[in-house]
Amino acid sequence: MPVRGAPADVPDIPRPERLVPGCAYAVADHWYACGPLPAEAQGWKLHVPMTMLTARAMTERLVPMVIAAGLHLKYVRSIDTLRKLNAGMFGYSQIGKDLVIYLPRPNPQFLSALTAALAPWRDQCPAVPFGRPFGNRLPLYYRYGAYRGESIRVGDREVPDDRTSVAVPDGIADELAAYVEPEPSDEEVTAFLGRYPSFRAIAQQGKCGIFHAMDLSSPTFREVALKAGYHRGQVQVDGTDGCDFLRREIAGYRLLADRGIDHLAPRLVDVLDRPRKVILVLEYVDGVSLLQRKLQGDLTVRLLERSWAILHQVHAAQVYLGDAKLANFLATDEDEVTLIDFEAAGTPGDRLPPIRTFLLDDEPEDPYAADRAHYLASVLYPYEAGRYSWHDRQVSLADLRRRPADDDITRWALDRLDAERATAPTRR
Repeated sequence: MPVRGAPADVPDIPRPERLVPGCAYAVADHWYACGPLPAEAQGWKLHVPMTMLTARAMTERLVPMVIAAGLHLKYVRSIDTLRKLNAGMFGYSQIGKDLVIYLPRPNPQFLSALTAALAPWRDQCPAVPFGRPFGNRLPLYYRYGAYRGESIRVGDREVPDDRTSVAVPDGIADELAAYVEPEPSDEEVTAFLGRYPSFRAIAQQGKCGIFHAMDLSSPTFREVALKAGYHRGQVQVDGTDGCDFLRREIAGYRLLADRGIDHLAPRLVDVLDRPRKVILVLEYVDGVSLLQRKLQGDLTVRLLERSWAILHQVHAAQVYLGDAKLANFLATDEDEVTLIDFEAAGTPGDRLPPIRTFLLDDEPEDPYAADRAHYLASVLYPYEAGRYSWHDRQVSLADLRRRPADDDITRWALDRLDAERATAPTRR
């Protein structure tokens, strides 16, 4: 099965009978499940994160091993599902839970074989939030939870199985701790984060986290936004990850400064760039994205005009955004608009990174025209059918032009889309 939005040579994930002939299995919306169901109602879950580049080889190695051990497992049915999981589209706590092994009680022989089997993918896969790592940078995490239902029994109490906090609830002995190899901490990263303590998560995705923080190095009280790129988070078909995304964004902020247009974006405060951790600290802007305004019904033509003018100022400085969209403009309560997010920004002649929210059937050749087309597509996209997913983000500008202009926002976007049509050569 081809993977939409990915090169044809990215293989999809094999069905269980192709990995273990004669294997009985169940099929759910997003999962294959095979192996005997545990008799226990709760126990240990081993989570194996994968990427689109490693999933086929990892399932080919692990599924027969788990079935041979007499254990139950489930794994994602497709690359599409894996990408959604790893991007955080099913919730931040679900990132990396691409293959799940149910282990009612520790099995030293199986754990030894499993860690050895995973060694080729050391340091190649994302972390699992709220899971405890087995260490040695293996793609293997664990937590204690329910096999059926939404609660677990701890002693004589029934408590919720909270997948968004601790991996081992109070009152449960960590029987797997003996098999864990502690990971060394990075003192430079610890010291950097100590200067900018965060007190609120603004957004958490597979590729990065954005936090509201304080700048303790400032002589006066100052709030900042801290953006951390995640190592091997949301790996793309070219092998780039969340750290690479953030490095590109840092380069984008510096490009704005070089071109004298950094006033259009939050001020760059500080940067940390380590092999496995990249952190960007920005001036904090108290606002919400124009996408949020649209979803809440609060988007106005005035805000669109301001963001459109900013887009033209960026282009006048010979910079393109690469993935222009409503989500990359913040509006304050006073309707001031600020540009954010420069992961795909560059100048003509740069190699375009594989970052696109929408895949346009009639993509303009000129990067500035492409910015405008993508921005207008983000305004016209029918979000009432839900936000975009990997399947439904394919957009035809010709189809958008046929939308009825039944409100001011749609009319504004269609007028500009019509004005763009004659001047934007396309590639098919």
